[in-house]
Amino acid sequence: MSIRSWRARLGAVVLVLACGAWLPTPADAQAPAQGPAPGEVASDPIKCFWKTDKSAVQIGERFTLTLTCGVIEAGRITVVPDLKQLEPATIQLTPFEAIDGTRHEDIQEPPWRYFQYEYTLRLVGEEFFGQDVAIPSMNVPYNIHSTGGGGIEGRDKTYALPALSMRVLSLVPKQATDIRDASRDTFGDIEARRFRATGELIAAGIFFSFAVVLVGVAVARTVGQYRKRVTVVARPLPSGTVLRGCLRDLGRLKSDVAREGWTPELAGRALTVFRIAGAVALDQPVAQAMVDMHVPGREGQLALRKGMRRRALVSAPTTAEAIARQLGNGNTPDPRAQATLEEIRDSLRVFNAARYGRNGHLDRTALDTTLENGTSAVRRLRVTKLWPMRVGAALAKSAAGVGGAVWSR
Repeated sequence: MSIRSWRARLGAVVLVLACGAWLPTPADAQAPAQGPAPGEVASDPIKCFWKTDKSAVQIGERFTLTLTCGVIEAGRITVVPDLKQLEPATIQLTPFEAIDGTRHEDIQEPPWRYFQYEYTLRLVGEEFFGQDVAIPSMNVPYNIHSTGGGGIEGRDKTYALPALSMRVLSLVPKQATDIRDASRDTFGDIEARRFRATGELIAAGIFFSFAVVLVGVAVARTVGQYRKRVTVVARPLPSGTVLRGCLRDLGRLKSDVAREGWTPELAGRALTVFRIAGAVALDQPVAQAMVDMHVPGREGQLALRKGMRRRALVSAPTTAEAIARQLGNGNTPDPRAQATLEEIRDSLRVFNAARYGRNGHLDRTALDTTLENGTSAVRRLRVTKLWPMRVGAALAKSAAGVGGAVWSR
């Protein structure tokens, strides 16, 4: 038999033995596959990765480095990492400098618990221009705790974070020996700035001179007014303001009546307000005395504030008979104005009797009703005294006069 045939037979025997070693035994083939026991894990107990918000930075530029880790917390097994060296105040990432950092709130997603750190880094150094600089690798120590059997703490292990490469952009040529920039200003720029500064200085002097002159004029006028002691006549309050003050005092009067009941003094206050409103309704002048805030008013006067330190004492001698004569003189106003005058007239009669009556009896129901009707009349009167209504009434009167003149022809 030749040597070649013996070699062939020997190779076949070796192949059969190798296949028999890899085939399972009958007992192994019948046994079911066993997975991890309850509470145990079949994957790595910790996994970490980090990322940056930029892949290339310049010298001194700040960028963000995010570290995210997940640890197993399943049943009896808990992975406890040592996070002291990951804190923003203690982490070492030379040659990068950790300026700031924070830890976000953990996220539970059984059987994993995830935690995340976010760091703000920068790189300073002239030797890193145009290079790839790696954020160094880092080891995260951890151990595995098992609650079974009275609590068992495993031996310390280490998870290695790989290095992360960062590209540093070049700001200057490689042959440069200094990174300082030369000034871009020329002699022409300096001359232009000097001319502008001179012009602005001259303009400032001119404006300051005008300001001094105006201050002098103001001081001279003020001194002249004090020397002449000219009595300044205060402008009277307009009718709209007077009626607004009447409505405000009627509101306070209602509150006082609800709290104390009707008295002759409160009836006198209502009479004062309706006398003033009647004078405004009849287009008659209203007496106004300008006084300081501390000067008290007399009976029959309504105090209205004017400015910060002064007020006006307003009064009028209007009577119910004067309004009745106006209504009966033949010049009948429009229906709304006539109704307003009639309600003010009735209010004057009722409150005049209540204030100066001799029997001393005050009919509260009648006074309340009269006060409500009179307040409504004053409110309508104030609307007619507003600027748009006065302008509209004047235009209507002019149109009526022009129409009458045309028809007379």
